[in-house]
Amino acid sequence: MNTIVVGGGVAGLTLAYLLGKKGLHVTVLEREDRVGGLARSFRYDGWSIDIGPHRFHTDDKVVQDFICEIMRDRLIEIPRYSKVFFCDKHFDWPLNLNAIFKLPPSLMMNAFFDLLRRPGITDDSYESYVLSRYGKTLTKHLFSEYTQKFLKSGLKECHRDWAETGINRATIDKDIKSSSLMDLVLGVLRNKKVNTKFLYPKEGPIDEFSEILKENIVSMGGAVETGVVLTDALVEDSTVQRLVGSDGRAWETDFVFWTGDLHDCERLLGLSPSELNYCSTVVCNLLVEGEPPVPSQWEYFGSSNLIFSRTSINTCFNPGLAPEGYYGICAELLCYQNDYVWNQPETLFNSIMQGLIHAKLVRNFNSIMEVHFERIKNTYPIYKINYLINLEKYKQKISGIRNVLSCGRTGGFWYNNMDHSIRSSIDIANMIDPDNFTETRVLPVRGVYRGDF
Repeated sequence: MNTIVVGGGVAGLTLAYLLGKKGLHVTVLEREDRVGGLARSFRYDGWSIDIGPHRFHTDDKVVQDFICEIMRDRLIEIPRYSKVFFCDKHFDWPLNLNAIFKLPPSLMMNAFFDLLRRPGITDDSYESYVLSRYGKTLTKHLFSEYTQKFLKSGLKECHRDWAETGINRATIDKDIKSSSLMDLVLGVLRNKKVNTKFLYPKEGPIDEFSEILKENIVSMGGAVETGVVLTDALVEDSTVQRLVGSDGRAWETDFVFWTGDLHDCERLLGLSPSELNYCSTVVCNLLVEGEPPVPSQWEYFGSSNLIFSRTSINTCFNPGLAPEGYYGICAELLCYQNDYVWNQPETLFNSIMQGLIHAKLVRNFNSIMEVHFERIKNTYPIYKINYLINLEKYKQKISGIRNVLSCGRTGGFWYNNMDHSIRSSIDIANMIDPDNFTETRVLPVRGVYRGDF
């Protein structure tokens, strides 16, 4: 029995590894030249840096045990320190009591009155959700500008799920509440110290995890093929029989787990295109001389005056990711494929540098030793106001193909973190009984599996 996993990211590799452990012959097909997906890393001469901030953190013992099974003693524990740039100042995130005294008095006063006059939820939009939870002041100064910059859409056009999911993803620590203005105020007044700990590879960047998974899959008799662009599929009796690559290679298959772009899946299977979209990211990776003036693992930038939406510093995760006396910084520019940012990011270098200098993340132009622009496709699913309807339509279409399951962050159109991708793949693997699976040739779930935890 031939099982194909399309996509060599965290979800795909985890699933392939677990199915291989169950005795199935698994082949992973990845379009990029390295595994890791959205959690891959860029390796340059003498230094490396991840696509934005990646680290291991979970309250799920199943996921924790799996990470330890793969990484063994190749992990270090690091404390969390993250920030948000607001009103031209750096604030620790989550906020603490010291932050209050940095805010403009008028903003503090208006936010306080918002506690007394927040409107109720009137629809499923992002705008209605944040107005009801945080009031007009923070909606205007924090959420509205950042969302327009991040998604290129207004708050009315986005579904409330993006707000609920995004805020939880940014907070991370379940002991720290931030789902409403009252939660933020109470959290600040308690002044509880954030003591979140992360795990990170001891040697190398975050995609060490994916590389080790790849090695394990191959050692069990499976295969991991990179640089594969699928261009055709043979579908008979509502079942995919064969996948064909642009170089003419073909892979016979009994089951397909699709963790890649859902539009590629639709094109390959001859299905009508869904009205679901992703945004993409261009990162500007810089090697900088000196120590970080404002050290933080990652920092959010909502102001439209700054072209990047988030930065991360590699040596704040592991000092060994850059030569001594240097640090790497990743500045993220959200975009859509084939827009100006995607096609000509190099022309924006001066604007990026001016922003980094203004935010005091880089001292001056002369401290820059290397510059690398990288393009990453489909980094975030866009939760438009009607996305659930369109996602259900996609699910119904894929359900019509009996041996295909769309899953993972990209395949499931699911804004998640690495731990969620790992857990969803563990759950899928646990549903599969190899003997029954190979005999009935029926997947345990149909269409799309997202996890949604």
